Amino acid sequence: MPYSVSASADSMSRAASRHREPAGSPAPAKRKRQEIEGLRTLAALLVAVYHIWFNKVSGGVDVFFVVTGFLITLTLVGHVRREGRIRPFLYLGRIARRVWPMAAVVLLLVLGMTVTITPEALRARNFEEVLASALYLENWFLANNAVDYLNKEDPHTPVQHFWAMSLQGQFYVLWLVVALIALLLVVARRTEGAFRIAFGILIALVGAASFWWNLVQTADDQPFAYFSSLTRFWEFSVGGLLALAGSRLTLRGPAAGLMSWVSVLGLVACGMVLPVQGVFPGTAALWPVGCAVLLLLSTRENEVPWAATRLLSNRVMAWLGGVAFGIYLWHFPILVGYRYLYGEEAVPSVPVGIGMIAAAIGLAVAGHYLFERPVAKGWDVTWAKPVIAVLLIGSLATIAVLAQRGVAAAAAAAEHLEEEAAAAEATLGDCYGYAALVTGDACDAVLGSTAIVPDRNALKADVGNAYECYTGAGAKDVDACTLGEGPLRIALIGNSHAALFNPVLEDAAARYGWQLTTLSGNGCVWSPLRADDPELSVRCQQRIQQQEDLLFGGEPYDAVIFAGGRGRLGGLDNPERTVRNWTALRDRGTKLVVIEDNPRIGDEAEQCIIESTEQELRDGLCDVPREAATGDPDGFVVIAGMAGVPVVRTLDFYCDETTCPAAVGSVIPYRDAHHLSMTYIRTFEDTLLQRLTKHVPVSRPVVGPTRKAGPPHPSPGPEQPRPERTGIEQSGPERTGPAQTGPSAQAQPAPAP
Repeated sequence: MPYSVSASADSMSRAASRHREPAGSPAPAKRKRQEIEGLRTLAALLVAVYHIWFNKVSGGVDVFFVVTGFLITLTLVGHVRREGRIRPFLYLGRIARRVWPMAAVVLLLVLGMTVTITPEALRARNFEEVLASALYLENWFLANNAVDYLNKEDPHTPVQHFWAMSLQGQFYVLWLVVALIALLLVVARRTEGAFRIAFGILIALVGAASFWWNLVQTADDQPFAYFSSLTRFWEFSVGGLLALAGSRLTLRGPAAGLMSWVSVLGLVACGMVLPVQGVFPGTAALWPVGCAVLLLLSTRENEVPWAATRLLSNRVMAWLGGVAFGIYLWHFPILVGYRYLYGEEAVPSVPVGIGMIAAAIGLAVAGHYLFERPVAKGWDVTWAKPVIAVLLIGSLATIAVLAQRGVAAAAAAAEHLEEEAAAAEATLGDCYGYAALVTGDACDAVLGSTAIVPDRNALKADVGNAYECYTGAGAKDVDACTLGEGPLRIALIGNSHAALFNPVLEDAAARYGWQLTTLSGNGCVWSPLRADDPELSVRCQQRIQQQEDLLFGGEPYDAVIFAGGRGRLGGLDNPERTVRNWTALRDRGTKLVVIEDNPRIGDEAEQCIIESTEQELRDGLCDVPREAATGDPDGFVVIAGMAGVPVVRTLDFYCDETTCPAAVGSVIPYRDAHHLSMTYIRTFEDTLLQRLTKHVPVSRPVVGPTRKAGPPHPSPGPEQPRPERTGIEQSGPERTGPAQTGPSAQAQPAPAP
């Protein structure tokens, strides 16, 4: 992204050292390739347009990757041509001086936004991502959080787009390593031609391996693959191979004109036709990559008047290409700042969106002349070098320290959740949390003077240790835990909503003599699914089979608890299949019980809770009508009625007869649009267990659980011991019980999907 095309063929060697190369060929091209600058402008504007008005991805970033691979390959070839070697520190230093000044200014601005206009509940995530962006690890941070069900639905941060810059930073280092290896391979004959051949072979190998892994990981775990460097390096390889091919692989005249328009129109249409964010990279990324290739191949030799290269080469497009990197960096903080002020779902009007793009261009131009050019030119002045070095290193250190302090402050707020909750409970008594719904109007007088918990700074992190044993979306094996050492074997099955009851049920295991097995996860949950369902992926089949092995492979469980049935997990698309599965389990002597799922307040209410004052929460500004919050039926409850399975009713924990309040007894019930806060769950846990134990057997309390239950909100850390696991986590094909047990092994045909 941050590179420009050279001004002339005569300056190719000099420009290569400055990362401003012309079209690659063994013999330098004699004509400027301003169309590449225009292509960068088009890609940056497409990214901004799709983000601002359509809240989706355009494919423009893939164009940047190809062009960057093209230009950086020429840069490294230029080093070898001029000096017969590559100086790593010189190479990396020039890149840092080119890309970091503008990035540092943007990150400092985002830190300012975070402490001023960012809602408290979102500040911790901002600090984390600013730190990751400064360290060029944002893509890996997002990859891990893209498959983290707890975080992937959080609002965008102002630096989320830095994932592409982080990935490019890793590419710069990788290409340096590849080039150095190529030099070692031709050490006896260190000529440019020999280096080109070795470099090209290595680039092709890297590209082939990356493309193969891209296909594998996209099919297995697309959200992770989207941000992974390993699934994207092939796009840089395509540009690198084009650079090495040079004039031997070009289009001219009418063919170039036609293909240039195919390239431009294809790029514009890509985001409209493809659900980019949901299918990329995979084979779908070949579309924008192919468009970039066509443009790079389409030279302006014998150019026809109607060629798109002429449009891309005009003065405005070429000039903007020089600041395209800045346009990309600035547009997203401007957009997210607008959303902070007007709501996460706010879509700018056409005039406002145009103003955002104009502001991004203006800031990019200002940054270019105020920061980028002075740093680039100042490096040639002897006395300025140490000053520039101190400023660059100092800005990185400053950003990292400030971001880390913000992360630490948020972690400290999370650690004080228990203390704040205990203080509020001591003050409010029967008016604290769920008890206020029972006490009723008598609480009105005391609630107004007590601070609402959890603190919005810690709201997103208010999950306690619920997800310590939870199977993520991309996992190949079930992450099951055994909590407690009692004689009664109990299992909990469900999704992320069910997992929130893990701390409560862990305490109950010690109290009632249970040995609790947790089988909660994001997708691939047994009940509506069976291991022999033909529509399941291999990964999902393995996870379902592991769950069936646990449920049917040994001594029957005394009881199995199902929770989280409001939504896709409920199985209402084929309730008869769920009934058959439950019946097979009950025929083994296992008691079944369903915990009614909590209502879903929705994105609008979540945003309201994040942005509102405590008084506005008390006044009901963010309350949701009960009918709207429960509009999505609880499939487990419906199927329980069909199968004669008892249901533990919980709707009164969250709503009165007409409304689901955003604050109940000075406690915020929801940490997002549909996940409960652990602080609120702890206010009704005793009532929940009283209702649950009417249907689940209890025994004498044992001395203690396998792992000490700890406080309601234990702070995470390496000292916190892990619960005993069943032995199937990360175990590959090895399973804990007899193979092919349970309903999948019964001699009956699989039901239709």
